[in-house]
Amino acid sequence: MLATAPLTAVAASSQHCVAAEIVLWGDGRHDDTKALNAWLAGAPAIWNDSGEAVGAAIAGHSFRLSAAIYVPGGTGRRIADFHFIWPERGESVSGGSIAAGRDPDQAPILSGVSIVGGDPGEGKPFDAPDPDPVRGAAKSDPEASCATS
Repeated sequence: MLATAPLTAVAASSQHCVAAEIVLWGDGRHDDTKALNAWLAGAPAIWNDSGEAVGAAIAGHSFRLSAAIYVPGGTGRRIADFHFIWPERGESVSGGSIAAGRDPDQAPILSGVSIVGGDPGEGKPFDAPDPDPVRGAAKSDPEASCATS
């Protein structure tokens, strides 16, 4: 049986969207800022070229970025032999490694990281406020989790 509804009723009904997967390019050409920040915060991600899971460690990739990258402690994430590039700011960070560890009260450990063109406070641990819990964002804005193009 096929049911139809007036167009106005369909448009007014609530929209249900699923979270889009976090996709990393790691090729130095595509902006990876949002995806890399999400992965560093502990979210699962996949590689664009293969569709495979990124896992808890990344090695040997270049990331083009347009905003700050934050590495919170306690996520267990590790990135090594990397290159972060902010072409608009003339800044690059390469290394060595950055390891977040499992203890959220401990700062990530930087080893062999080189910062060129950055501000004096770059790469220094700092205490960030606890994030605000999500307060029903999907309920108050049903399109907040929907991909747009």
